[in-house]
Amino acid sequence: MVKILVIEDENPVRRNILEFLLNEGFNAIGAVNGSLGIQIAQVQPPDLIVCDIMMAGVDGYAVLDTLRADPRTSTIPFIFLTAKSNRVDFRTGMEKGADDFITKPFTWEELKAAITARLAKQTTVSQLQEKIQELQQLNILKDELINSVSHDLRTPLTNMKIAIKMLALATTPEQKQRYLNILQAECAREINLVNNLLDLQRLESQTYRISLQSLNLGEWLPSAIAPFQSRSGELHLNFRADWDRSLPPLISDPDSLERILAELLNNACKYTPQQGEIQLNVCYLPPSPTTAETEAALFRVSNSAEIPSAALPHIFDKFYRVAGADCSKQGGSGLGLSLVQKLVEQLHGSIVVSSESGWTTFSVYLPNLTQPGLAKFSSAERN
Repeated sequence: MVKILVIEDENPVRRNILEFLLNEGFNAIGAVNGSLGIQIAQVQPPDLIVCDIMMAGVDGYAVLDTLRADPRTSTIPFIFLTAKSNRVDFRTGMEKGADDFITKPFTWEELKAAITARLAKQTTVSQLQEKIQELQQLNILKDELINSVSHDLRTPLTNMKIAIKMLALATTPEQKQRYLNILQAECAREINLVNNLLDLQRLESQTYRISLQSLNLGEWLPSAIAPFQSRSGELHLNFRADWDRSLPPLISDPDSLERILAELLNNACKYTPQQGEIQLNVCYLPPSPTTAETEAALFRVSNSAEIPSAALPHIFDKFYRVAGADCSKQGGSGLGLSLVQKLVEQLHGSIVVSSESGWTTFSVYLPNLTQPGLAKFSSAERN
């Protein structure tokens, strides 16, 4: 409810104004003089102030000067009530920051119109200030994005430049092969970062296109996870994948689904310590009142590494890196999980993360896109 402070030392006038405002649905409070009005405004700032000019002691001009000098009350709309009709008086009030004048005697329609106009203007000003703040924040984010992208793009290029120099100085086949491997890895890292940036831009601008196909998960999954089974062995990790070989077909976009699994398994390989475990579980969820209106596939990727609880709310933010993680060593750009979330949403699914007791689990729910009424899962439905 809009709160209006009426500062008026003539009791009958103040009571009548308060009664009118209350009948109009405003929360109206009164002050019998300027000093009290200042105190009330500073302790409980109202949405608008109606104030008489000619008052004993602290007059309306002094009230306005005091409140405009206080950051807590400097922007409150201020309407003067006055028996003065001289233009000089009006100019004085405006120069001090008054928003409007109402000359006594006035009608209730005039008072209401003035109040409505000032409140509407204040709302517009507040909305503009919010927009300005949003634009300023976006500008900050843009600068941070440019800095992050520049750094992430420069790092592989720098490593490639060093590897090329070392390759030119190498004298043995082993040395040459070592630097060639570095070049290939850094080139792949650069290409992956650029592709992630481009795909994120397409997803956020809604120009990313999917191609639906019927996937036999029992046949599709082995080839999709084969690179990570090999990589986990090289890193001395225990990789275990479990799914029912008779899973029904899933209508989805195979490229997006493969990208989702690849990013999640790639992260698991990066941040799981040696001799740790990575698990992939896939099952099918039939329609039910407690899950969703459509069939859905559930993909769970778990690894024996824990994410701090403070980091979980930000885990899908672009360029976010968990504090304490050796990102330079792992080569993470902070884009992978943000891309995964956008891809999952593009497939009308949902993703949640949990981390406790030394394990982190990402659960991806993807509906069968041939079904009517594509379902999205709420947090209460993810168990």
